[in-house]
Amino acid sequence: MPTLSLQRDLPYPRPAVYEAIADVARYPEFMPGFKRVRTEGWEDDALRVRQTVGMAGLTVTFLSRARFTEPERIDIVSHERPFQVLSQIWRFEERPNDRTRLHLKAEYGLVDRMAGAVFERVYPGLMRGAMTAIGRRVAALSRRTSSRGETALS
Repeated sequence: MPTLSLQRDLPYPRPAVYEAIADVARYPEFMPGFKRVRTEGWEDDALRVRQTVGMAGLTVTFLSRARFTEPERIDIVSHERPFQVLSQIWRFEERPNDRTRLHLKAEYGLVDRMAGAVFERVYPGLMRGAMTAIGRRVAALSRRTSSRGETALS
């Protein structure tokens, strides 16, 4: 299975970065490729998330499970079609001066070989774009919060 490892230093505190990624219902507002997201409730300690993602002429709808370990980590997993495997581990490393180092480790592969070949080419770029989008989202939320005179993102 292909794997991907990315990291990005963001000039925002860890809780703000964590909250942006944990807010899966809002992904269509800021994450590249996300068309629809519907949360389907909790199963044990995992949030069931049905999502539709489209890129490079390929659109897929799938169910994933997200586990949240605030503020250190978010694990997202799907073994449902069209995926053979999708595993994303987001880690949030606190850095000096209210900064965060965001880490992503992913393993991914589709059941269908033809669609999988396309997905393998576009997924790394999609996730790099997601890293950028997360930074922009946190910046926008921070501006909105500071304009209201609040001290925390909510």
